[in-house]
Amino acid sequence: MKKNVNEQLEKEVTFGVMPALKKNKIYGFMDAFLVLSGYCIATWSYTQGAYLTTLVGFKQLLIGAFLGAILMLLIYQLPVILSVRYGIDIWIWFRSIFGKKGVRVVSIIIILINFPWYAVCSEVFASSMRSLLELFGIPSPEYSHVFFALICVFVGVFVAFRGIGSITWVTRILVPVLLIVGVLVMYIGFTSVTWDTILNYRPKDTGFSDSMIPYIMSIEANFAFVITLVGGMGEIPRLTKGEKGGYYAGVLAQGVSGSFFVVIGAVMAIATNHVLGEVIVDPTVMLASLSMPALGLLSLLLVAFANIGTQAVGFYLYGVMLKSSFPKVSYYKLILILTAYVSGLCVWGNIIEYFGSFLTVSACVYAPIAALLFVDFFFVRKQRISLYSAYGVKGYNGYEYTKGYNIIGLAMILVGVMISLAIYNPLTNEVHNRFLFYLTPTGASFLGTGVIYWILCKIPVIHKYVRRDQQETLDVRPFDRERVPPKQNLLAMPFIWLLSFIMTKKAGLKIRKTRMKGVKPPYLVLGTHQSFTDFYVTPLALFPHRANYVSELEGFEAYGEWIYRQAGCLGTRKFVDDMALIKNIRRIMKRRGILVMYPEARYANVGTNSEIPKAVAKLAKVLEVPVVVINMKGNYLQSPIWNLKIRKEARLEAELIQVYTKEELKAASVDEIHENLSKHLSYDEYGWQKEKGMHLTDKDRAEGLHHVLYQCPECKAEFLMDSRGSEIYCRNCHEKWNLNTLGELEHRKKIVRIPGWYEWERVMVQQEIDQNKYNLSLRVHIEALPNAVNFVDCREGLLVHNKNGFYLTFSYLSEEEQTLHFSPQSMISVHTEYNYREKGPCITLSTVDNTYFIFPLEAGFNPTKIQFATEYLYSLHTSAGEEKRIKEMEYMPIG
Repeated sequence: MKKNVNEQLEKEVTFGVMPALKKNKIYGFMDAFLVLSGYCIATWSYTQGAYLTTLVGFKQLLIGAFLGAILMLLIYQLPVILSVRYGIDIWIWFRSIFGKKGVRVVSIIIILINFPWYAVCSEVFASSMRSLLELFGIPSPEYSHVFFALICVFVGVFVAFRGIGSITWVTRILVPVLLIVGVLVMYIGFTSVTWDTILNYRPKDTGFSDSMIPYIMSIEANFAFVITLVGGMGEIPRLTKGEKGGYYAGVLAQGVSGSFFVVIGAVMAIATNHVLGEVIVDPTVMLASLSMPALGLLSLLLVAFANIGTQAVGFYLYGVMLKSSFPKVSYYKLILILTAYVSGLCVWGNIIEYFGSFLTVSACVYAPIAALLFVDFFFVRKQRISLYSAYGVKGYNGYEYTKGYNIIGLAMILVGVMISLAIYNPLTNEVHNRFLFYLTPTGASFLGTGVIYWILCKIPVIHKYVRRDQQETLDVRPFDRERVPPKQNLLAMPFIWLLSFIMTKKAGLKIRKTRMKGVKPPYLVLGTHQSFTDFYVTPLALFPHRANYVSELEGFEAYGEWIYRQAGCLGTRKFVDDMALIKNIRRIMKRRGILVMYPEARYANVGTNSEIPKAVAKLAKVLEVPVVVINMKGNYLQSPIWNLKIRKEARLEAELIQVYTKEELKAASVDEIHENLSKHLSYDEYGWQKEKGMHLTDKDRAEGLHHVLYQCPECKAEFLMDSRGSEIYCRNCHEKWNLNTLGELEHRKKIVRIPGWYEWERVMVQQEIDQNKYNLSLRVHIEALPNAVNFVDCREGLLVHNKNGFYLTFSYLSEEEQTLHFSPQSMISVHTEYNYREKGPCITLSTVDNTYFIFPLEAGFNPTKIQFATEYLYSLHTSAGEEKRIKEMEYMPIG
């Protein structure tokens, strides 16, 4: 028997931590939901419910128990996606955050702060036994409490010793047993007292003069209650077939099933206090006292079995967890160590008395761990992990860090604990910082740790240390352009709208709607494109509707594909013919959705619109749905592409107008549609600023302007312009222009408009091409973006641009050089950046399966001039390429 159990456990430890393949995944959403419900409901839920009744009234308790828990879980459970995607437990991911040896430290800490839950189970079991004996007239001495508590521990250990077979058998009975007891408790509670007694219950004395403090403490208790159930975050989801199923199973199991049992505990506490004059958290005693001893006896058997089952599951799960961290120590020794720890807590006997403090102390540690997992998954490692390093494959040591310990990750746990304790002392109930306390200690610690860790990982030396696995996780698979885009995640929409409101509130965003009454999906939205603020304004303008957004893959890589998918984004590349995108747009229209696209395909260089491709008009015609335009004002002025610093005095406006109904669209020609859309999508930010009398007084308001105004109109010198403070000047002839607060350039008592200077530069480039003088040939550094995962460093290459288009020569994933040719008629424009991710100016050239970010290695490279040349060369070859794209769209099948 011992040999068989050992073999089972070794198999579980070995194969349980190895990635689960698709064929091994056995759970759908409902299966995972039921199993996780069994994991998180136990008699300790009654203790949690009774504790909450000492802080708030029943209505507040009801709201906090469900909404507070679900709010935390919606964020906290997101990283289970990695468990589903990779088929691994979160403890494997923790090796990347804490180091392969550091995980051992964290696992021991979690055992110390989390295993007292099983002492709570033993206490409830002992209380049930003693109280029931007394109800039948059998005296139970004080020492019998410890005896019964230890009985619960030892029987649970005995089951855990027998291995996974016995555990599975126990859990199959555990969930229905607890459900039966819960239903009985709820029924007896509501029939023993009136509904009004429970619904209008309020605690007589919380011990606090300020009523907000106990309310916040109740929310904190709910946060802490769900955040400490970390054990099920990976074990079950890793065997779930779909990411959504694994995620929502965890959220709803803890947020609904777990919270329901907490509410049952509260009902039991209120009912017994009203009838008996004392709060009882033991369902056995409650049923026997308020109903009949026979029912109490039945419930005793059920509760006893349930508590023993919970003990067995807990010992087994934590034993396996420790076994994976300490493989050389036998499973039996680890179980005995856990037994000694819980037994000591039972002998101490005060875990229930300090239940609130125990919860908050647990959350002190769990909150930063949860924050690290969340930020690391989404923003630092961007949903990629090196499995070779995680499993210690020879030659892969990305997670060795400092002798096996990631000192950054471990230090952040300490930082999170300090944030929590600086706000609130869980042992004395003393509030140190009232303002941050409103976020709850757990919430503040989660946010604080996450933000600090994210900022630290932006520092190059720390980023290099933390992301030692970067080259090991290199992915060169092309982006899946055919994948059907999901609708915007319904649960994410409140957060998207809230973030958009916060980001635009100070700028006083005003939205006007014209001809929008009665407009319902499906319809097409075309927006002006001035800055990243566009993505905050548009969701507010479309509220309360959800939408899909066409987005460049660079955004997917920056924030993670999962996040962008949840936001409803369709990935594409700029200035390429992407027929898969057209197919997906038609799918969205067919399912009655809203599609938002920004046809300029890049931010405004000087606050004026770019040319709208005629193909956009043809797309609108082919889709046969209403066309809406959102023309935004102030977005460029607030944060121009050549200097992204926010101008706080800039105001924001937007107009949402239905340009075409479905019937009007049918009656209009493509040329008419193109002309009308171009008119509605035109703008002049500096003209609008002057009209509004909007003064922008930032002292550095002109810094960076030389990136777009690169040629001196006085001496005609190129690439010798510079800027400082409110001035732009020429380093060749030393002429200066001052940018006044109304967005005009003052020069020798004359006013020069920025868009006018910009268009003069365009004409100069056109003349250069007409005279056959334009020829660019430069050494450049190239980074490729094949997908939404990572950049591939292609090192040095050669960029040539002339009347025949672009020629890019470089090596990709090999030493063999290749040259890509981009003909003039294939590119209506080129994407420009002036300080891309602090790497300097660049342009991008794209094929359907790769985007190449090109940075200069020598003088003579200016993105604006290259853009002007690209657009003019396209215009010289425009008819054939434009008509070809229009024809392809017309016959594009939905598929």
